Amino acid sequence: MQGKVIVLVDGPAVLLRVPALLNGLRAAGLSVTVASSESANIFMPPLAYSALSGHASLSFAALSSERLHEADLVMAAPLSLQLLELLAGEGWEERRQALKRPLLVAPALLPTDLQPAFMDELAARLGPQFALIRPSAAAEPLGALGALCVASVEQCLEAALTALTPQDCRDMRLLVTAGPTAEDADPARYVTNRSTGRMGVALAVKAARRGAKVLLIHGPMTWPVPPHAGIECCAVRSAQQMYDAVTARLPEHNAAILCAAVADYTPVAYSREKIKKGQESTFSLLLQRTPDILAAVGALPSRPFLVGFAAETHEVEANAREKLYRKGCDMLCANDISEAGSGFAVATNRVTVHLRDGSSIELPMQSKLEVADAILDLMLARWQQGR
Repeated sequence: MQGKVIVLVDGPAVLLRVPALLNGLRAAGLSVTVASSESANIFMPPLAYSALSGHASLSFAALSSERLHEADLVMAAPLSLQLLELLAGEGWEERRQALKRPLLVAPALLPTDLQPAFMDELAARLGPQFALIRPSAAAEPLGALGALCVASVEQCLEAALTALTPQDCRDMRLLVTAGPTAEDADPARYVTNRSTGRMGVALAVKAARRGAKVLLIHGPMTWPVPPHAGIECCAVRSAQQMYDAVTARLPEHNAAILCAAVADYTPVAYSREKIKKGQESTFSLLLQRTPDILAAVGALPSRPFLVGFAAETHEVEANAREKLYRKGCDMLCANDISEAGSGFAVATNRVTVHLRDGSSIELPMQSKLEVADAILDLMLARWQQGR
């Protein structure tokens, strides 16, 4: 992502957030300049802001309308309520008008101020020229300075990246499944697979950044979900639980991407006691089929636009195309998990997208976030055509 960002920082909460936030913005490819208040400079010197951002820092007083207009995004994170009142006041009206996007603000609040009614009132008072990033509920200690509640670095990053992303998915209500399922055999053992959930999370995050309202139904993943206001998470464990959650919530959505690596089989019986090791050199566990979530959704007479996934090891194209039609998908994304860099627990993927008209689009090996964007581009074009 490209763009120029001005980060206005204020108060003692700079000690909690600023270094990691600046590193995250730069890692996303953004050009970052810090404008610091006098209060912020007490706790971190301007030279530190310059070193972390890679650009000479500014003083708060230097934020003219012209300089603000040059930025693609201006965010104040963190800032005190006193400075927020100044930014929302009449003296800043001309500079607010110069902004290309609403001013992102992440206030640092005392724990006693963190009440839903107060936050709702604050958001209403700020109006459409501001976008409020609400503080985390947990207070963070600042030694003798007490404790403050501030939005996490991840919240601020997601808000910034969303603000800079075209909102072409804003009419989409998207259900995404991700990760493996765990099929319990006894209190100590279960059947699962190598999926970490990274591809499904990438799809959910990219869709939310592009404006979609996303429900992420996921198994026990090892890959974290960034805190994004547009993502609702629903954690499940087994294939049956994922099936129940999908079928219950599907009517609320107009598109679905079923990316989860759902276990095909589950133990016939669950032992409430740990199965003890016997003298035999082999052990048999009787398994039965789990519900086929993709096929069930594809067979519905009225269903959302449906994208499936196929993780294959041989005859990838033939298996994927057969699965596309048999399970009633509009699109099917296939990858060869035996290829290095294209399977589970890696940052990259190589996907071929198969369409119902018989065509296919082969995507290059790239990061899973880039793969997610490409899939959403293809999906959006066909979803808007009504399949």
